[in-house]
Amino acid sequence: MFRSSFSQVITLVIVNLAALATVVIGCELIFGNWFAPFVPPGAAIVDQDYTYRQTLYEPAGEIRYVRDKFGLRGVHEPLNHVQVVTVGGSTTDQRYIGEGQTWQGVWRKAGKIAVANAGVDGMSSFGHIVAVTDWLHKIPGFEPKYYLHYVGVNDASLTGDGRRLGDLSNEVSSWRHDIVRRSVLAKGLAKLWFRASGPREVTHQRMNVPPMLPLEEMKLASLDTHDIEKYVAQIYKPNLRRLLELSAQRGEKVIFASQPANPALVWWRDGKTYVAPSRQRLAHWAVALGMINQANRDVCAQSTDCQFVDVAGKVSFVPNDFYDLVHNTPSGARKIGEFLAQEAPIAKRDAIAAPAH
Repeated sequence: MFRSSFSQVITLVIVNLAALATVVIGCELIFGNWFAPFVPPGAAIVDQDYTYRQTLYEPAGEIRYVRDKFGLRGVHEPLNHVQVVTVGGSTTDQRYIGEGQTWQGVWRKAGKIAVANAGVDGMSSFGHIVAVTDWLHKIPGFEPKYYLHYVGVNDASLTGDGRRLGDLSNEVSSWRHDIVRRSVLAKGLAKLWFRASGPREVTHQRMNVPPMLPLEEMKLASLDTHDIEKYVAQIYKPNLRRLLELSAQRGEKVIFASQPANPALVWWRDGKTYVAPSRQRLAHWAVALGMINQANRDVCAQSTDCQFVDVAGKVSFVPNDFYDLVHNTPSGARKIGEFLAQEAPIAKRDAIAAPAH
């Protein structure tokens, strides 16, 4: 009798598991993105419209954050009218800045151009490649002439990673990431997390920034740069060249932009890096970002279809333009958007009147 009961339990478990597997597979085939032409890097950024309160900078208040069905933010024109798409991490996404106040929104208004924001939190230069190949180049009817890559701050963090450099590229293109991007269950879990923990003051924290010091009182960062140089030469520059190749295949122009930091914490001057005396733990990252910004300039100079815009070097930021080390407040975003309207080539040669919305 015991054996018979045990066999019945096992049979029941197997039948239930088979039924559950059938339901899961059916749901994935019907509702998942397994046959979709494009897949955004983040499962929780498609068809989202949230209003929430931010307290990261003054004045605190409600923020509206919207993503369309293609995973793009800030698109107010027909998709085939978009002239430039901006690719990057959280400093491009700007989740805590409201619609129209992002630097893309300012650029759109000041330059009278149609801009799409394709920022995804945490994106490094590897993520830029994945975003272009698996997402942006596969959106039907989406053919912007310009790709602006706002890249650097996340790669600067990777230069201090102790893992083998060769493994980093495998991580962003692995089968696990493909499943997460295409699975409806993974998408549902991501949405639950997004509603529960973001986009509120959970992923980003307001930083207590020390008073801004004159350059002579900042501490010159001096450290062994071997690991940084290795990352830039073996990983970062090849990734930039790959981005240039991907756009060249479609006749697109590329813009690489340097990325700034809060001037109360980090300064760059004459090829040297200066860090606030109280924040010396930032020295490695700061030196890395300075070298990465220079790599953006160098790689771009080798291509006739690339334009370098020096946001970090030419825009005069103050501490209140940031709410932490690298993320801008609306005042900082306004400076970037107005700078791009003046410096980026699309604003001078290819601008059209964007419909007012």
